[in-house]
Amino acid sequence: MKKNIIITFIAINCCILAQFDNAGTSAANFLKIGVGSRGMALGGAFTANVQDPSALHWNPAGIAHAKDIQVLLSQYNWIADMKHSYFGLVIPVGSLGNLGISLNNLDMGEMKKTTEFEQDSKVVFRASDIALGLGFGRKISDRFSIGLHGKIVRETISFSNATAFGLDMGSQYHTDFSGLTLGMAITNFGTKMKLEGTDLKVDTDPYEDQNANPDVIAQLQTEEWPLPMSFRVGVAFTPIGPTSFIKNETVEASVSVDYYDPRDYNPYYAGGLEIKVLGGLFLRMGLENKFIQFSDSHDDSMDSNDLTDKLDKDNSHGYINKTAFGFGLSSKMFPFIPYNFTLDYSVSDMGILGQVTRLTFTIGL
Repeated sequence: MKKNIIITFIAINCCILAQFDNAGTSAANFLKIGVGSRGMALGGAFTANVQDPSALHWNPAGIAHAKDIQVLLSQYNWIADMKHSYFGLVIPVGSLGNLGISLNNLDMGEMKKTTEFEQDSKVVFRASDIALGLGFGRKISDRFSIGLHGKIVRETISFSNATAFGLDMGSQYHTDFSGLTLGMAITNFGTKMKLEGTDLKVDTDPYEDQNANPDVIAQLQTEEWPLPMSFRVGVAFTPIGPTSFIKNETVEASVSVDYYDPRDYNPYYAGGLEIKVLGGLFLRMGLENKFIQFSDSHDDSMDSNDLTDKLDKDNSHGYINKTAFGFGLSSKMFPFIPYNFTLDYSVSDMGILGQVTRLTFTIGL
């Protein structure tokens, strides 16, 4: 029976991927922003070994491993003065499995509302994105776990908004060989988004060539766009540790590799290394092999033909490596503290956009 469940779950993931693996334009791209300092310090290679509340973003099967209530909080400055916040909560419900609640928010702050005729307006508007989710994770056996995460996604700008419903599903399989773990997840599979609101109402003159015609109220037409669905598959391995291939009671080293295939961008690989010292200090580094279309120094004044020739000559388009690093500190380093918590910090290279630093706090109750 358990084997049938495992085979069925994997088949569903593969069928969804085969049906929607196409290039295109997506809405709600804030869902692509990585969550949690640990996962981002590993370059996003977190599908197989994630087990904290950030699993609701990476692979919902990871919440099945929680043995107590876990809370994750993260807020930091994103690029261009935007703020990204994430809240994750996992609650064990006995033999049924574990429940999870997530809140993902990107606040773009206030912006001036300008037009081609009024460039120095004092009128401001706000823009923000939010996703509220409910997840469930369960261990099918001592090695195999599955998870589902449904969410409502909403984008708002001024007095217009768009709403969609999304679903994440994932699985993890733990082997008995030196911590080898396999993970797979489909994220952001759901309905399409269409912008609606009073901002789309405009005054227009249908007969401009005739004088004295009153303006009429018209509605701008908008198109539907899908969520940024993606497929992740990863593997994690612990070659050094107390129960690993290379025995060591003081140091534990884990290596993780992910393949990430979004529907609207070129697929890429990510890899991470985590070293745990004395059971509570974590040192991490990661690498993303991502595709870029333009270099940081191309000349916008060049026409398309000259730009293409330049890119081909200096190899400024293609796959490049982006690095990340970070550290974590667990309460296990301080036996006098009665709570189980972890403080994680990471720095990610965003290329021309600079660096993004994250601080994440996770506590077990």
